Formats: sequence, structure tokens, C-alpha cells
Amino acid sequence: MTFHPADLPHTAVRGANFAQSVAKLVAQRLRERVRESRLPDEFSPQDDDDFVAAGYFAGDLTSVYQLEQWLWPFKQLEARLKDDGHGDQPFGIIVRNAPVAEYLKGITTFPVRFSRLTNGLDKFMQSPSLRAVFYVNQGTSNFQALRYPEPAHVHLSHGESEKISMISNQLKGYDYVFTAGRAARERIEQTLYGMSDDRMFDVGRPQLDRPRSVPREWTEFKKAHPDGKAVFYAPTWEGDSPSMAYGTIAYNGEAIVTSLLEAGYRVIFRPHPRTGVMRHDFEKAVGDVAEIVESDPRGFLDKSPDVSWQLDEADLAVVEMTSVAFDWLASGKPLVMVKPHEPEAEVLEGGLLDRCPSVDPDGRESVVDLVAEAVSRSGAVPALAKFYLGDTEAGEQTARFIYASERVIELRSEEHGLKHGG
Repeated sequence: MTFHPADLPHTAVRGANFAQSVAKLVAQRLRERVRESRLPDEFSPQDDDDFVAAGYFAGDLTSVYQLEQWLWPFKQLEARLKDDGHGDQPFGIIVRNAPVAEYLKGITTFPVRFSRLTNGLDKFMQSPSLRAVFYVNQGTSNFQALRYPEPAHVHLSHGESEKISMISNQLKGYDYVFTAGRAARERIEQTLYGMSDDRMFDVGRPQLDRPRSVPREWTEFKKAHPDGKAVFYAPTWEGDSPSMAYGTIAYNGEAIVTSLLEAGYRVIFRPHPRTGVMRHDFEKAVGDVAEIVESDPRGFLDKSPDVSWQLDEADLAVVEMTSVAFDWLASGKPLVMVKPHEPEAEVLEGGLLDRCPSVDPDGRESVVDLVAEAVSRSGAVPALAKFYLGDTEAGEQTARFIYASERVIELRSEEHGLKHGG
């Protein structure tokens, strides 16, 4: 006789689900080890690696987007380092996941090194030339790399936001924190004890300076459906804890999209790539909303690789507490925020949710009405952009990132020289 989970008592169901999860994890780890064993030797840290700066990433493929958005700024930094005489390959990337190493090799010309074990990490981090290592998230595995004292460790994050993770005490583990702007610095200084201003550099969001290209699919969509303002709807994922549960698509995604479409707006729907990783109802909600969007002639399901062109093509945005909302400020266009449904989600008082028209969990105000309010208040957006991102004129944010990076490398080189009598 075959038993299904629904036929079992509640505790048995939990036990069966746990066993299935463990089995899946074991199978995944086995596949990763097989792929790891097949990696060419070029992925191992090399004796002649002489990187001056590097990116560190310990995540898997579900979170590699965090690193991807920094590849272009890293390229601009690499070009400057070459001009400064730091060799032909002054920037490299070290990852701790074999599938990520393979993936990155296909999308970047940076030297990609892999080591799951500490002996490879030792070799990479203890290179005499290495002066700065950049971190794009708050992964706990970062602390395996932070134990090396020689290079300066710089936290970048993968976007500006007012999520509680942005003021984690973990920031003190890094030598420097590259903040987006005044808002981030004030947020950190007011929350973390002993975090001095000289350890923070404002760099804005240099990704926003990257030349943008419009996907062919959107161009064709616009020709077929030219009427109606375009709304960029980009909900975030469910989060990995109640305090970080800023996503709401499982609660109001269908209502938001349906209301906008019925009001005559064209909707660009772009769900967060990690949506559904922790909760099935969020995974299902993405599918349900995507079905609504694709079945309506004014709906566009965005499958492009990044958030960039939408800032130019959309007329306004409906976004939750995520970096997309803060990047959107640079467009100067109307913004509607969506407040979290989870009561334990930590929201900073006086932040962007309070500064923009926001969809409440009780749904008392229609998103369409809030869009109209956002349009009427759009004159305040440039000031918000200045507060959160600094100067967003073309090239300015990249210039600040390069200056801050060069300064960190210079400071660490001076310290290294003093320590070793150079």
C-alpha cells in the first residue's frame, strides 16, 4: 500500500517533509561535489595571481544576482587599476560554489577562482598583491574570509534599502562600508555603536551609470500596445525571517495587478528571483500574477536579466521595501510603495514607506488612487534621490565608487608598507 502525506497524522507529515528536504539537500550537495571534481584547474587559485582587488561570493545560483549587478562597476574599477599600472589582471573573483564558478565563467572575463575548502581560500587571500576584497551581501560565510588581516575588507551590499539587514552589527566586521548616500550613513551611525564615519564612503549606485539597452520583447510589446502609462511592478521575495518579511505578493499581488490593468495601465511585472525559495504560497502567487499579466494585452512579463531599462521605459513604479525602490528614485518619476503584511517585519520610522504614497495591508486605499497621489507628489522625488543616492548625474556614482576603491587600496598599501618596513 502507498501512503501519501495527506493520509498521515500531522507529526508524521512534518517528519516526512523533513526527510524529503534532507534527501533533496543531500542530492544537491552530491551533484555539487561531482561538478566540483570536474572543474578545470584554472578555477583554482594560481601561484601567479596578482590581483590588487577582488570580489568574494559564497552564495549559490539562487543569489548570484547579488554579485552580477556589481560586475559592471568592477569592470570600471579594473580599467582604472590598469591605468594606474597594476598589471593586466588586477581584479579577480573568488567563489565557494562550483556551479557559480561555472556560471560566472560564461558571463564575465574576470578571472574566476573557486575554493570550497580553506586551503584554497588561504592561497587567494594571502596573495602579497591583494589590497581590497569586496562583499556584496551579509552571508555568514563572509566571516571565513574576514579573518585574513592583510587585504581591506569592504562591504558593498547588493542594493540600497531600509531593510533591517542594512543596519546589521555585522557591518563592524568589515574595514570599510560603501554606503549609497547620506541616508545610509545616518542610518548606520544612529543604530550601530562605535561605527565611525571615516569607515564609510558614499558611492551611490554605480550600476545606474551602466549603458542601458531595451529588450526586443519590450520594443515589440510597445508597438503592439502603445496606449496607457506603463507601471513597473517589482515585488520582493518573502524573506528568510519574520523581521525580513517585506514581500506581499502572496497577499495582494493579484489585486494590485488587476486594479492597474483594469484602470488602463500597462504593467511590467518583474518578480524577485528568490520569490518562493522559502514559502510555497509566494511561489504560487508569482505564477498566478504572471498568468493574469500574460492573459491581458496590456501586461508584460519581464524576463530580462536585470533592473535597468525599466527606469527609462516605465512611467511610474509600484515597489516594496527593496533596492529597486531606491534605484527608481534616480529616474525622478512617481513611486508607490507597498507596506509589508507581516506584523514582525521591521520598518524604520520616517523612511521611504513614510515618504511616499504606500499601499497598506488593510487595502483601504486602491493602488490606482495611490498612483494618482504619487503623480501629484512626484516633484519631491529628486530630493529623495539626492538624500538616498547623492548626485545621480551620468557617471557621478561610478566616479565616487572608483575614488573610494582607489582610496581604500591606497590606505591599505600604506599600512602594508609601514607594517613590513616598506
